[in-house]
Amino acid sequence: MTGRPERARLAPAPPSRFRLPRRSSGVLDQGERELALGHARALIEAPTAPYCEDGPYALVEEFARSHPGFELERDEHANLLVTWKGTRKRAKSEPLLALSAHLDHPAFHYAGKRGGRHQARLAGGVPARFLPGARLRFFEAGGESEALATARIARVLRTADESVRVELEHFAGRARRGMFGVFDLPSGTIRGGRLHARVCDDLMGAAAILSTLQMCARAGIERPLLGIFTRAEETGFVGCLGLLKSGALPAGTQVVGLECSPRRSTARVGRGPVIRVGDKQSIFDPELTLELEEAARTLTERVPGFRFQRALMDGGSCESTAYNHFGTRAAAVCLALGNYHNCGPDGRIAPEFVGWDDYEGLVALLFELARGSGKASPRAKIEARLQRIWEREYNLLSTSSRRLRRGEKR
Repeated sequence: MTGRPERARLAPAPPSRFRLPRRSSGVLDQGERELALGHARALIEAPTAPYCEDGPYALVEEFARSHPGFELERDEHANLLVTWKGTRKRAKSEPLLALSAHLDHPAFHYAGKRGGRHQARLAGGVPARFLPGARLRFFEAGGESEALATARIARVLRTADESVRVELEHFAGRARRGMFGVFDLPSGTIRGGRLHARVCDDLMGAAAILSTLQMCARAGIERPLLGIFTRAEETGFVGCLGLLKSGALPAGTQVVGLECSPRRSTARVGRGPVIRVGDKQSIFDPELTLELEEAARTLTERVPGFRFQRALMDGGSCESTAYNHFGTRAAAVCLALGNYHNCGPDGRIAPEFVGWDDYEGLVALLFELARGSGKASPRAKIEARLQRIWEREYNLLSTSSRRLRRGEKR
């Protein structure tokens, strides 16, 4: 008998449901909404893990190859750069706008058997107290999308190197070194205006980039736009660091980092995308942040249903900190995220969730930013406003200054 061995029959994956909410904020037309849904669904249905981003990676590559007007590059660390070339050549003095998101999510690397029991190592930040009892579904890195095995986490093991290793029980299927395990949750379900998914962070950011790139191509936007898709963010911005150290970014690139960040009292799910002024490590580029706010206000004037938020999202760190540290100007926009890294409110693993209108608003905001080339800069507007104030109030300041310097009584 020849051929590959028959796969073991595993319990079916939890069902998903992808259907656009009937209610729309109006920031995208129906065709654009379906486009945004298509990219989101394709990406979040593709299992991913740090260093095993093959599924979403292949989707990004296929997008760039199948749509005219795009260039695809890989740096030496296999980060992907997809460029909409624009309908005119970029001047050397003109900054190149880039949108950046990562393709991984916390997951597990299968570590073989020890003492007759299957083990796996956690890659990414999930507190150990949430893990016991969680169910996993294992896939082959670089292989088919069909699962190889399922298991349940029996307990968390102590390790000398402070990594998180788990012991598995109820293991079914084929064990193979190199496979990775994801939480056995629905890939995606849209209900009540929210998307509940095994992975929102940060495949929804990646989906927003693909949607924006495609909208730029459809509209024939003059300004070039670069989409950056990094790897291994969840283990410490490793792919992004490789990109920056390799010098692969064109000179003059300005980056808007996209993320799903833990919701805050000042940044709530369902109230629009969040212009993120900083994370728990740093504050982002102020001038580029102003450009984002200007695009958001312009969009608000044109589309009454568009809402946005502005907040310091200090629930975690994002790649914009790394970009700025290495001298690449970076700002950020995020989606307020519930159940960050699948940590549910009852101490159990649960789907992450974002507001669907927030996601559509994010796509609309990025498209507005991309097509806003040539408008007066927000910095110039601020400078003009300050000058008007100075001219209006100068006489009062000058007169009162002379009096105070002479020591006159009021």
